[in-house]
Amino acid sequence: MKNTKVSAFTLIELLIVITIIAVLASIALPAFTGVKERADQTKDLSNAKQIALALRQFAIDNNGSYPAKAPAADYSDAPATQPPTSNDAFWWLIPTYLQSEGIFAISGSAYTPANPDNRLDAVGAATRTDTLKLGENTYAYVSGLTDTSNPIFPLIADGFATGSPGTYTTNKAIKGGVWSGKKAVVVFCDSSGQVMRVDPTTHVVQRTNSTGAKVNMFLGATDWFDTTANPVLNPQ
Repeated sequence: MKNTKVSAFTLIELLIVITIIAVLASIALPAFTGVKERADQTKDLSNAKQIALALRQFAIDNNGSYPAKAPAADYSDAPATQPPTSNDAFWWLIPTYLQSEGIFAISGSAYTPANPDNRLDAVGAATRTDTLKLGENTYAYVSGLTDTSNPIFPLIADGFATGSPGTYTTNKAIKGGVWSGKKAVVVFCDSSGQVMRVDPTTHVVQRTNSTGAKVNMFLGATDWFDTTANPVLNPQ
């Protein structure tokens, strides 16, 4: 009878292989996560720029003004009251300037835990009910600006944490933490935009003011936009 010798991994060899695989996975996973996050930020920036272009189209039809009134049937007849949330301001863009609510959602944002359902208010509605309801918008908005405002004024940004305008959080699970308080998408009055660094100490996007100091980009000042005329609106 001919004996057949069967070779197999020893327990030590198997453990070594498993260890090597685990080490390789620990190296590859952060790289994959980083690539995915940068891709999501690119999509975030693209969506915000499209919203900014819709705002410019709205301004063309409304004497250069971006939406700065609460929802009503007719913008020209609407009461001159500032919208309480960015959802209310963006309400004016749908469906005339934007056809879908999906552009207002960011994957991983606590402001938009699920995809918008694209149920819209009827044309001519006097109140906001279905369009951009709670959980369907993740972008903050600086109200009261126009298409001739300082082009470096911020217009749209990822929604902030509750509290001081412009402040983010490092907790991804809560509102204002979509990029873990490290980055923020900001689009300006001229419709340009950037993925910007968030200061790790103050958790705000900074600008350099007229005295050379670093300050919160979303706080009004004498050399910046006016806090009363240009309130910073967080998503609902």
